[in-house]
Amino acid sequence: MAPLPEPPGNPAIRRRVVLGAAVAVPVLLAWDTARAEALPLPPVDDAMAGLVAFLVPGRDPFSVRQGRTSSTDGGVAAGAAPALRYVYDQAIPYPIVGRPFDLNLPGAAAVAAILNLVAIEVDPPAALGPFAASFANLSFAGKVEVFRRLEEPGLADGTPVRFILDTLPTLAAFVSYSEAPVFDRATNRLTAIPLGWELSAYQGIGDGWNEFRGYYRGIDRVTD
Repeated sequence: MAPLPEPPGNPAIRRRVVLGAAVAVPVLLAWDTARAEALPLPPVDDAMAGLVAFLVPGRDPFSVRQGRTSSTDGGVAAGAAPALRYVYDQAIPYPIVGRPFDLNLPGAAAVAAILNLVAIEVDPPAALGPFAASFANLSFAGKVEVFRRLEEPGLADGTPVRFILDTLPTLAAFVSYSEAPVFDRATNRLTAIPLGWELSAYQGIGDGWNEFRGYYRGIDRVTD
């Protein structure tokens, strides 16, 4: 059999990803062919949930799977995964992901595909489940390794992919603690108390504080 042509992009990164996937696919098919055919490509929702559980662990199944939990609810219970998907879908509406992963996907689908590709590279059996996303099936240490590889010098430098990769931990944590999961865009109102307020002991919206009453040294206006 003739050797497969080298995929375009960064040869070292692409070779590892392709070989990792090649190892995982036969095992997955042997495990359950019907399940493999039924898996969405890429499984965005599970990937987003695995990501927010990694940054803000809780008591949910995704946190339990990674082996890092909390005594309180975390990002998954806060509803951060759908909100994070919305953010990426709005911010990256066009397929811009190319080198070094050679994908042609927009928004959260691109993010999920990258996380899942590298997850299979880190741990091929992660393709087996219980979640559809390989990244969500990794241990906490496995997820750390995924991000270590994504942060390798030279990977995607000078491309939009580098910007996307740099936003992953920041946005996942920010959305988990924000009002976004319970914000109704139609009414511009919150539908519930954000979990992030409870986790951070935030007292909520206030009309002001006594310390800020009055004017500094009697100055109530500034003129040019």
